[in-house]
Amino acid sequence: MPGIYNMLDISRWALHANTRALDTVSHNVANVNTAGYSRQETVLATRGAQFASEGWYGNGVKVANVIQHVDKLIQQQITDKSTQMGYYDSRLSQLQRLEALDNEAGDSSLGKSLTSFFNAWQQLSLNSESTAVRQAVRESAQNLASRLNTISQDLAQVKRDLNGYLGAGVTEINQICRRIADLNSKIISTEAMGKAANDFRDERQRQIEDLSQKLNIQWFEDGKGSVSIFTGQGAVLVQENYPRSGDADPLAFQEMTGYTDKQVVWTGTNQVLGTTQITGGELGAWLKVRDEDLQGMQDFMDELTENLVWEVNFQHSQGTGQTKFTDVTGTYKSVDYQTALNASTNTLPFKDQLQSGSLTVWVYEAGTRRSYTVNVDPNDHITAVAQKINAVINPTLNASLNPVATVENGQQLRFHATGGIEFSFANDTSGLLAAMGINTFFDGYNAGNLGVNALVQADVARIAAGRLLASGEQAVGDNSNALDLADLKDLDAMASGTQTFNEAVISFASSLGSDIANTEDSQTFAQSANTQLQNMRDQVSAVNLDEEMIKMIQYQRAYQSAAKMISVADEMLQTLLNTKR
Repeated sequence: MPGIYNMLDISRWALHANTRALDTVSHNVANVNTAGYSRQETVLATRGAQFASEGWYGNGVKVANVIQHVDKLIQQQITDKSTQMGYYDSRLSQLQRLEALDNEAGDSSLGKSLTSFFNAWQQLSLNSESTAVRQAVRESAQNLASRLNTISQDLAQVKRDLNGYLGAGVTEINQICRRIADLNSKIISTEAMGKAANDFRDERQRQIEDLSQKLNIQWFEDGKGSVSIFTGQGAVLVQENYPRSGDADPLAFQEMTGYTDKQVVWTGTNQVLGTTQITGGELGAWLKVRDEDLQGMQDFMDELTENLVWEVNFQHSQGTGQTKFTDVTGTYKSVDYQTALNASTNTLPFKDQLQSGSLTVWVYEAGTRRSYTVNVDPNDHITAVAQKINAVINPTLNASLNPVATVENGQQLRFHATGGIEFSFANDTSGLLAAMGINTFFDGYNAGNLGVNALVQADVARIAAGRLLASGEQAVGDNSNALDLADLKDLDAMASGTQTFNEAVISFASSLGSDIANTEDSQTFAQSANTQLQNMRDQVSAVNLDEEMIKMIQYQRAYQSAAKMISVADEMLQTLLNTKR
């Protein structure tokens, strides 16, 4: 029944409750600057009353719970925006890196290298006999090749870096998933005992937000307090206490059959998670840049190089330099000596350019000239081609009588002559010379391996500025082939025959710039939305020091009053005891 001892007991509970409330205030104040911390509050409740003859008497206060001030809907929205922020930040930085490699605004841009190359041919057409001008053509070609080589090498380095980012990102994702699973276990066990697991929940939410920055996820909380997390396409990353210490990692970054580069793989079913499955976060951005943006830039550079090499080499092979040939071996290799030149399995880079046609071989010996026309069938293998050539120009297969065609190493076409015999080429309508790399200007076929033909590199007299006359005579000062090569600058050789080389470069640079601008706009919008959501979260969850100070004074005063009640009860008890003496 109510009495002095009940006063002491009520005051004791009051001291305990207000101490716990002050503990919570202290915890809030201490974490005012802790990222992701959600404000906590001690919920006080009336202790069960006791019945006396006069009625029900209060029995003091107790701590009912310690709650967090959170808005789960806002938390979901923040993770979505974290995914967008991670994606746009990472994508933008890598696109800007690609733009720096392209650098069309710089003095050493690809467009300027192309212009210098064609201008050099124009200058050669004005002075085809000048060794200095020929050297300028060679140097401009070397500069162009070096520019494309450098871009290709830099792109390869960017890809290596992206693979490094992807590998490290997958490792970090797996670590976060294990941490969340561990926190799930702690939250379930703690709350099953009726205790608050607020700090565990804050830490788990921080981990979820970190995870959402890495890739797009879906997550929800079940009735036990555990969260389950899936990729955007439903692959399980976390479920209660999975992944545990003995479980395999949810994701791997590894080689996969049918893919050139390492892939992000969900280990549950060994499924590749590509750009259609991972569409957000840093991982999604890195995959997008590696597999689409970077690959698109490499494909463009390779296409530009391939078209440039073919057009220049085809035109160059129609002409003649200042010196004739006695021995020349093609720079391009057939897969073997018995596969058709235009077969899909052949390794000739320009096999698709071959067509039925003919070429003329002029032979020079002791002041005489004689010509031979060879018909070419792309369906023939390289051995058959050599046999056809020999059947026309040298039935005896004696190099001292006429040039002989042979197959070197089972892959390369070779013309050679002895005994003072020389030869030149003209009127190749089949593309055989350019496809095999004979009397060509460039070697290679993509941005990574482009170079100047070794014969031209060693002797600029090999540059075919002119063409043979109908009589096979080599007219001194002829510039007809140099003019045609210079005119290639205006040829619509790119974009399915709708753009010149320079127009294609400008178009590509413009497209890349547009992608960067769009990504910057998206990043700005995502940043703004994220800031707004964070402000909304702070309105609910952030610690306000002024409010906490008010609560501190309130609980302090309540504590002091409870202590005073104990003092009063003690005096009353002493008075009562003294009456007995």
